[in-house]
Amino acid sequence: MKIVFGFTLIEMALVLIILGLLMGSLLFPLPKQIEQKRINITQQRLDEIKEALLGFAVLHNRLPCPASDENGLESTCNNEGNIPWRVLGVGRYDTWGNPFRYRVDSKYTVQLVPTDPLAPIPPNTSSGLVVQDTHLMTPIKLVAPESETTTSRVVAIIFSYGKDRQANAENSGVVDHIYAQDAYVENTFDDILIWLPKSILINRLVAAKKWLP
Repeated sequence: MKIVFGFTLIEMALVLIILGLLMGSLLFPLPKQIEQKRINITQQRLDEIKEALLGFAVLHNRLPCPASDENGLESTCNNEGNIPWRVLGVGRYDTWGNPFRYRVDSKYTVQLVPTDPLAPIPPNTSSGLVVQDTHLMTPIKLVAPESETTTSRVVAIIFSYGKDRQANAENSGVVDHIYAQDAYVENTFDDILIWLPKSILINRLVAAKKWLP
């Protein structure tokens, strides 16, 4: 008598159930993986913009003004605007198709020339830019100001609106000097923000021999 080996219907059903569970566990994180990849690429683009700003400063002894629209050219320096992507030679959009936003201290958009060659002191900022954490009930200033007046250690801020395509928390006030950086919070905060400290800018200018050490 010939014995035939094979799966019974019950065994086949169990195999299909197991395969279904495995496929489900593999596919479930896929949207989150895609979203995380977008966040990582946007962060990388922000870092590239920051480097481009430093390169611009080395070439021109100043930082560029924001662009008033998406033409990528410099406009008024008093308010927040789009990144001047054409002037900097960088990409203008994040991975969700939003133009990158940019705020700069107006004191650093004019040519930086040491007033005293014997003791060159970088000019004080005038916009009083502040970056704070919004996650806590009482926000913490991530960049402590030099004083409680308008002097700040931040000379420029660059950020992405994120997935929801709008500014969240303090980042929605274009005339305000306070900005927020925080971890992703579903349906609450997804902006991605970095800043350029005055110390890094001056250090780069000194290294390029554009500012006296």
